Amino acid sequence: MSKRKRSPKEGTPSTPAEDSEGEPTVHVTSDMLAGSPDIFAPGKAKPAEEAVPAAMSADEAPAEPEAPVVETAPPFEEPPPAPTAEEPPAAPMATPTPAPAYQPRPPAFAPAAAAGSRAGTSVALGVVLVVLGAFALIVQFTGFDAGGSWPLFVVIPGLTLLVIGFISLGTGALIPGAILTVIGLILAYMNTTQDWPAWAFAWPLVAPGGVGLGIFLQGLRKHDSHLLRQGRVLMFVAALIFMIGFVIFGTIFKISEVDYGWFGRAALPTLLIVVGIVLLVRSIQRSRSA
Repeated sequence: MSKRKRSPKEGTPSTPAEDSEGEPTVHVTSDMLAGSPDIFAPGKAKPAEEAVPAAMSADEAPAEPEAPVVETAPPFEEPPPAPTAEEPPAAPMATPTPAPAYQPRPPAFAPAAAAGSRAGTSVALGVVLVVLGAFALIVQFTGFDAGGSWPLFVVIPGLTLLVIGFISLGTGALIPGAILTVIGLILAYMNTTQDWPAWAFAWPLVAPGGVGLGIFLQGLRKHDSHLLRQGRVLMFVAALIFMIGFVIFGTIFKISEVDYGWFGRAALPTLLIVVGIVLLVRSIQRSRSA
């Protein structure tokens, strides 16, 4: 029985036909390949079994798997480099100087200033002790009444330190000497008049009064105007505080039974005059500076 081949109708896709042995065959006309690229036609060198059917029914056509959508991150863009200031040219490296062949050993003792200060303190203390010892000998062998003049044991060391500070035997002996001298004079007054309540308003004469006196004397010895001015300011402040305390405790509250006489009557008016002068001088100085 002969095989009949039917040509597909125009406008209808060709369908694969089976031969007697059951193998599919594809019938493609020249009209279908006219004007079509060779890529859609089966290869000439390939066998017919590998040729893809030209048309397949919608039910038999295998569904093409959808390609997975991969979200790709946007390409990373490097930030533009920040403008850098022009670096200054590197300074030429200095060649190290060779160390001297002989290097003296650093001194193992204290500096000369510290050594001089310690020596001056030792000298001042030694002189004060010698003077006190001599005064004690005079009291013992002359029958001097030391009971009523015991403040001299404070005044004499103070005066000794003042002398040592002026002749530069002891560094810094002027301020302690001034403080001891002022304390000895106040004690001598109180021991003579028995006005011990006067400590309520006499303490400013010791500090800052004694400190200001020592600084003032040190400025005189060194011819230092700054020390002179500082010493005068401290002594003036001490005198002002003393006057205020004397007016409050000595004339208003009268904590002492001693009659101060004209000094007590003139204390309050003098204090008012001094405070007024100070205020006027300060206002004039401020107006000039402004």
